[in-house]
Amino acid sequence: MNKSESSAIPNLQDSPAFIDLTHSPLDAPSPDVKSLVSAEAEVPAVSMQATVAQASVATAHPVGDIIVHPAGAVMVPPARRRPFYPHIPHPHIRPVHLPSKVHTFDSFSYTNYRYMWLSSFLFSAGFWLQVVIVGWLTYQLTQSALLTSIAMGLDALPILLAGPLGGVIVDTWDKRKLMTVVLAYQTLLALGFGISVIAGGTQAWHIFAFVFLMGISWIITDPARMSIIPSVVPRHNLVNAFALNSLAFSLTRLAAPALGGVILAVAGAGAALLIEALFLAAASAMMLGLRLPAKPRTFLNARSTINDIKDGAAYIKSNRLLSGLFLFGLLPPVLIIPFFHGLLPVYAAEVFNAGPTTLGLLMSSIGAGAILGTLTLASMGDTRRNGRIMLGCVALAALSMIALAMNSDLRLAYPIIMLGSIGVMGYFSISMATVQGMLPDGIRGRVTGIYMLTFGLMPVGSLMAGIVAQSMGASAANLIAATIVLAVLGCGTFFYRDLWQLE
Repeated sequence: MNKSESSAIPNLQDSPAFIDLTHSPLDAPSPDVKSLVSAEAEVPAVSMQATVAQASVATAHPVGDIIVHPAGAVMVPPARRRPFYPHIPHPHIRPVHLPSKVHTFDSFSYTNYRYMWLSSFLFSAGFWLQVVIVGWLTYQLTQSALLTSIAMGLDALPILLAGPLGGVIVDTWDKRKLMTVVLAYQTLLALGFGISVIAGGTQAWHIFAFVFLMGISWIITDPARMSIIPSVVPRHNLVNAFALNSLAFSLTRLAAPALGGVILAVAGAGAALLIEALFLAAASAMMLGLRLPAKPRTFLNARSTINDIKDGAAYIKSNRLLSGLFLFGLLPPVLIIPFFHGLLPVYAAEVFNAGPTTLGLLMSSIGAGAILGTLTLASMGDTRRNGRIMLGCVALAALSMIALAMNSDLRLAYPIIMLGSIGVMGYFSISMATVQGMLPDGIRGRVTGIYMLTFGLMPVGSLMAGIVAQSMGASAANLIAATIVLAVLGCGTFFYRDLWQLE
């Protein structure tokens, strides 16, 4: 450093802020703090606001907001984090997703289905009322159990004779108008027969004619009703829709016979038939509320009718899954319902040594089980593994038959019958929904009419059940029938594996 540079540096000892560090402050007495501050010195004003320079820096570099805490603000300490211990395993817990709603009555959200369901409910109320009236009136006139049983099952005979023809008619004509006309036809039959009973002079053949003429309409009402349901609800609601349709029949089966007994006791068979006509007329009126796409009117002839029936049979034959459903569809009307439900009067009298009151309670167990089964199935919503559920329902019915055959306690008979009824109604609901969901609309009625032939074989099953029970007893008849059902179920599941894997 040269001399000119050293002369340019001021003498630091002359500066008022110079502090001599060569002497220890402990050697000299400490001066008063106040004496170090000049009295004339100004105290700078402290501002909590950001300066212009700070604001410009914050604008140029927006890392975060400049937070100015007002005086007296209380600082909240940050939340304490939960410690993590890596040596302790933390299992992944899946959240439990509860259903957003109950799916029991999903199909009722569709207006067309509500009209359809009300029509089915009123129709089934009239039907079960007719069952009580026909049975009581026939036995009162003939005093013959054989003639009474014939009258009770005569309405299934037209289905066996002309079931496929009804399916062709359903595919050809407008389903809504067809159901309206057929229900009006049943109304006129019940009204005319009721008036004739009130007038007097009723004979047994009058009852047979009335039941047979009513049965003719069944070849149309069943395929038409089953074909309409897929037209008013989406495919994913079919199981729910058919379960609720079965619920309509189950509810009326539980209540209508009791109502019919009261009406018969108070007013007689003629008045009961007039009330049946009222139910059927209301069912016909409900069909008018349906709004379905218009269908062009076509005419039938013998050749086209035969060809249409052949087309329906060929469609079933070409579809292996439909063939399996048709095979299993024979089990309930031929081997389960006639043996399990049809022999309950024999069980009540011979096994449980009970009277008509107990028989009524046993029959009510069928209706209670049907209601429970249909409600459970309807609440499941869009079910998966329909094939396994359907075959499981058949197995449940067969096992219930075996349990009833080996049981002698009346108290256990009620839940056994309810379980069997759950199996039967579950099978009918799922199988019909599956069949209708597979069929195109143009052939749905024909295939359904052929499928309904299985119900026409119910009198054959009743005859077989009566013959075996007469010679070997009701329990042995149930054991034989249940064994055949389980054998067919096992073999059919092996040969129709597609049915087992059906979604």
